[in-house]
Amino acid sequence: MKKFYLIWILCFFSFLNWGQEQQLAANLEELSEVTGAGEGGLFFAGTKDVNYRFSQRISPHGDCVDVVNGYAFVTWYKGGMDTRNLMLSRKNLSVPNSSWVTIEFPHQHVGQNGELLNGTGIRGDSHNTAAIGISTIDNTIHIIYDMHAYTAAALPNDFFNYSVSLANAAFVPDAQFNLSLFNAKQNYLKIGQDYERMTYPMIHRADDGSLIARYRKGGSGNGDILMAHYNGTGWTNNWLFHDGTLPLPNRNNMYGGERFLNGKFYSGFSIRYSTNNDANTSNGYMLNSGLYYAYTNGIPQNQSTQWYDVDDNPISLPIVNNIDPNLDPVQIAQPGDDYGTETNPRSNSDPAWTVTENGAIHFVQRVDNRNVHYYKLATDTNFSSNLDVLIPHPSVRGEIYSYMNHVFMVELLGGKVNIKTTLEGENDWKIIYTNTDAINYSHFDAFVEGDKLYVYLMENTGNNTPGVGDKRPLYFMEFTLSEEDVTDTTDNISLEAEDFTTASTDINIGTNPVASGGEYIDSFSSNQFIEHVFEVTEAGTYDFILFAANRNRDDSIMDIEINETLFDDVLITRTFDWSVYLETRIPDITLNLGLNTVRLTQRRSLSSEPDKIEFELIAPLSINEFDAQNISVYPNPSHGVFNIKSKINNLEYKLVSLHGQVLEKGKVSQNIVDFSKIAKGLYFLELYNEANRLFKKIVIK
Repeated sequence: MKKFYLIWILCFFSFLNWGQEQQLAANLEELSEVTGAGEGGLFFAGTKDVNYRFSQRISPHGDCVDVVNGYAFVTWYKGGMDTRNLMLSRKNLSVPNSSWVTIEFPHQHVGQNGELLNGTGIRGDSHNTAAIGISTIDNTIHIIYDMHAYTAAALPNDFFNYSVSLANAAFVPDAQFNLSLFNAKQNYLKIGQDYERMTYPMIHRADDGSLIARYRKGGSGNGDILMAHYNGTGWTNNWLFHDGTLPLPNRNNMYGGERFLNGKFYSGFSIRYSTNNDANTSNGYMLNSGLYYAYTNGIPQNQSTQWYDVDDNPISLPIVNNIDPNLDPVQIAQPGDDYGTETNPRSNSDPAWTVTENGAIHFVQRVDNRNVHYYKLATDTNFSSNLDVLIPHPSVRGEIYSYMNHVFMVELLGGKVNIKTTLEGENDWKIIYTNTDAINYSHFDAFVEGDKLYVYLMENTGNNTPGVGDKRPLYFMEFTLSEEDVTDTTDNISLEAEDFTTASTDINIGTNPVASGGEYIDSFSSNQFIEHVFEVTEAGTYDFILFAANRNRDDSIMDIEINETLFDDVLITRTFDWSVYLETRIPDITLNLGLNTVRLTQRRSLSSEPDKIEFELIAPLSINEFDAQNISVYPNPSHGVFNIKSKINNLEYKLVSLHGQVLEKGKVSQNIVDFSKIAKGLYFLELYNEANRLFKKIVIK
């Protein structure tokens, strides 16, 4: 799980826009590569149980990101398998396009049960994450890493690994950021405490700059969660937060984590009972089950800190779960009962969850390969829940976070970063960002601080050959979060796909409760078409939007003809599920007063299923348009730099993909726009000021 430090924001703009609904916006500010030339993060290429145990992911993984005082810190292991060194990289986010500086530690990933360290095997272990936390009391860097329930007898020097810097080392100039800032590795936080058999370290920073370390002691289905507090001078004794080493049938361990959010410390998790790997389960569920929630006000420093359940009733530590939900102190839901389809429903390891600044609680969990969403406002007595909608794909369950009164999910779809959002206490998800660069990613971790979202990713090189595919580039995205007014849709035109005027003779209409109007075009085959003739009462410039499902294809295309203007080979947005209908957008469509015509012709047979067509009014005919003779964009095509020749002042621009995604926006400076970092392809360039706008098709080659 990740750490969050969200500040209170005085909602000045909420006062100015009282009554105006606002939507979350996420603007990508910078994409940078963490790893240097010829370097890469460690990836366990090869075959499970031969080259690695559990999963191939080790960098980035776990609690591996911290951002504070304008600096980003990330941990990773150096690829390939012949190196495996612990690495720490730092970037000064206050300096545009600054470089990452990296420290290489002598410690190397020990492998499954230490077999890489001891030379007895070749397997890596994905449990061995590297957690990082920066204390702003003394500006020290703390890293806990590379452990999976090891004993001192088996790995005397590596059963528990802790590296801490000297005081005031975290924010030194880049030239001084090197290994000499760190003390020698320790196998303890505090002398005299027991650190054997620890796994899943996390480090959380409180508002006062102190730290909470947590880790599991024990194994899967039979482990305790311990915590300790760092106050700037040293660590406390470990204390027992969650007791899992209980008599059967209640023996378990928790899967989840904690977060500081809005001045409180929260815990959200699921439970794995020790017998939940066979048909005779303790509670009738396979693997994990249940959703659990607790919190404390302020900063916990020992086991005597007062904690509370979801109804604000006091509970005492350690948390002791019970297979009987009526006896469990912190269970809030049982998704297996509500949405399970198997005899013994199965949940994934840990839920995604967040709490907004207003106290709304949101959990997303996968049950039998379907995503379910539980949510409640602070004023609600009970949780509401929903299945699927925009979170249905069985192999994808992103992580959720919050900003003001918005909840948002970050996920990877088809190797691209995707961000969707809903208001707190609701399940009305909308996609607000889809990455379109040329890089495909395999996994990520993320971090939110204030109005910034940071996403730390590994590139999916597609090479799974041991010795070659075990070193992959790492990247870091910085987004700015904000609110924007929801577009007024009263002048939009909406056409249900199945309500066509004319069509091919063999068109099939399917039914789906999540489709607009409950119906859609099913089995849309090659060269089939549907055509709508519709009346327009407000002539002007519109955006064309097609909502369609496209589960499998990155190359689903249609020809779209609007008033005899043909847009051929339009790429239809991939949705990864037949029950998700996402938009494909064509900007700058002129609709005339009176009758207009739109025709969709399928080019890639059975690759997409249209649901609804919309035309979104951008500018009525009464608004002045630029005279195309007074403005020009050249060279076109170009390698990314375009000159803007115009006598018009205060020009602004938007670069829009063929899917309608705004990739960049800003003010035209020195009559040049630079898109050299954008992938090759066809785009729309929108130039505008307060009263005028012009769309140009441009090609980046």
